Amino acid sequence: MKVKTQLAQLRASRGNVSYEKIAASTGIDSQQLRELEIGEANAIALTTLGKLCAFFQCTPNDLFALDWSEGEIDTSPATAEELARASEKREKNREMIKKAFARAEAMPPRPPEEIWRSFEATIDRIAPQMENSGSSVNGTNVDA
Repeated sequence: MKVKTQLAQLRASRGNVSYEKIAASTGIDSQQLRELEIGEANAIALTTLGKLCAFFQCTPNDLFALDWSEGEIDTSPATAEELARASEKREKNREMIKKAFARAEAMPPRPPEEIWRSFEATIDRIAPQMENSGSSVNGTNVDA
């Protein structure tokens, strides 16, 4: 399955509007628009999606189509072995969560200022890693 954009159809239905006009109205780079249209982009930021939907006055459903010809989803039932592994993993996760809650409950209360200082120190510590991964600290990704 592959996700494809309907950008060419939307542009054509609006009088073959140019990439440059879309770029000028939305702030989306015209090269990015080309990549989205010809299928070279692997992702799209939600802000970009919102801008395109606003420009074309459409919904995300109008902008995308699914191409099932490039590999169907395996709908065969899970094997007993797969189910057993999933159950095992779920049980391990439950145990890990129980232990984490027990440790958290055993900790003495901390004032909010101390918690925020700890949080901000963690953000400062991981910020370089987040920048290298193409993500920002607040959880949003860069445009595709």
